Amino acid sequence: MIEFSTTWFFDGFTHPLETPAHLILLIGLAILLGQQGGAYLIRNIVIFSVAVIAGFVINNYASPDMNNELILLVLALLVSLLVILRLDYRASWVQFIVVLLSLISGIVLGLDSSPIMIPGLAVSTFYNWLFGTSVAITLTVSIIALISFLLRNLLQGVVLRVIGSWIATSALFVLTLLLGTGMK
Repeated sequence: MIEFSTTWFFDGFTHPLETPAHLILLIGLAILLGQQGGAYLIRNIVIFSVAVIAGFVINNYASPDMNNELILLVLALLVSLLVILRLDYRASWVQFIVVLLSLISGIVLGLDSSPIMIPGLAVSTFYNWLFGTSVAITLTVSIIALISFLLRNLLQGVVLRVIGSWIATSALFVLTLLLGTGMK
């Protein structure tokens, strides 16, 4: 039986909000999803949430050795550039790109999220941490996407496009710092 631990849940809940690459990608992807129409928004959030859980599962069983932080920052840069371009979301190729970016972003976020493993910890602490992380990721994307959905036509979308440019700049700064320190 798995016991619920609020400490591990909150540790997992704060993880994506404390990691710069995660936070930059979450905000950028949420704004991109919010620029889409209502039905597209819900579909893409569900696809993204399932992809995060798939990333957790892949990380648990395979643990691929990749530089996930670098991949997350490049994805954040791509997502923010799409926010700036504000392509016609009704075009099928744009929807394909948004779905593909949602899938890849979710999987890589799941791959880059794992708790500190201390020998002797119960399995329930691991699951509580992952549950907290998935709730935080889904809530963050959902709330920001809903806000950006409501603001998408304000000043012809300029507000979201300016925020997208800030996200691109943030991703470039963090990438520069990461590459400048010789990547771990």
